[in-house]
Amino acid sequence: MLLGKLSKAAEKVYKTTPFTTEIVTAEYMSVTSKKYVIGAKDVSFELRFGKLVLDEAGKPTEFQVVIRDSAKLTSEELSTWGTDDSIVLDLVAAKLGVTITQKVETDLHHTY
Repeated sequence: MLLGKLSKAAEKVYKTTPFTTEIVTAEYMSVTSKKYVIGAKDVSFELRFGKLVLDEAGKPTEFQVVIRDSAKLTSEELSTWGTDDSIVLDLVAAKLGVTITQKVETDLHHTY
């Protein structure tokens, strides 16, 4: 899994009761193509925002997803995408108005 650390944490506000809310934040994002068809005008991506848990040695042990969303990129926007999937992280981040400050490649799977 390839994760990108966001320049600004993602936030989502959940209404927990009619009188209170809870704000969750996520510093990392993963991007997955929902269905990539060669030659398509648009490609939909599933975005997962979460927290990266590290062990004492600084090795990633878990990616806790706290927010899910989606984004579409056009074939023109994806024209620079080749074999380097980290480009997609940068493209999606730019579309969201943030940047990726660090890329982390792990063998982790998402947890919800």
